[in-house]
Amino acid sequence: MGLIEITKNISYLPASEDPLSSDVVFITKENKTYIFDVGANDEAAEMINGIANEKIVVISHFHEDHAANAERIKFDELYASKETIKHTHTGSVISDKIVFDDIIALTVPSSHAKGCVIIVCGDFAFLGDCAYAGFKHGKRLYNVYQLGQLIKLLEGLDVKYFGMSHYKNFIYERETVLTMLREQYAKRTAGCDFIEAIGRSR
Repeated sequence: MGLIEITKNISYLPASEDPLSSDVVFITKENKTYIFDVGANDEAAEMINGIANEKIVVISHFHEDHAANAERIKFDELYASKETIKHTHTGSVISDKIVFDDIIALTVPSSHAKGCVIIVCGDFAFLGDCAYAGFKHGKRLYNVYQLGQLIKLLEGLDVKYFGMSHYKNFIYERETVLTMLREQYAKRTAGCDFIEAIGRSR
């Protein structure tokens, strides 16, 4: 499939369906490559292992399509939430946020999975699956409180675009994503802790 360039120093390997594997983001600096998510397919593992310079990996959450290749790749440093590291058995914990060069990795509230992390670089925030609903009792559900907190956090980011893993175009304008989330949040009802997801929500 190959890399798709977003900017001169940011590119991504698109997600695949068979096997299910997330988008993998590569941010290239002079002597380092920052990698957000490692996917689960052979192409992602081979691409990561083929990078010669220093590799710093951040994993968005513990689901296999985003984290399975952690066992197959070589890296210099790996960061993730405490929950994710329970599954990868390697790496350093991001408890709030970490700053690398001009990249920020921070934990975010999410209905999709416990311990989600996003990264922010320039005009872009890469969200992994954090904006998607979770699954409970066979339904795609948002936790009302977590969704409200996520919207506030994303509204506070000084970026123009969000990267949404598994979506066809991957990069979307900030307001497009926030509008989708606000529409979900508007479906909340008094006394109910969950909102059933409307439209597409992974």
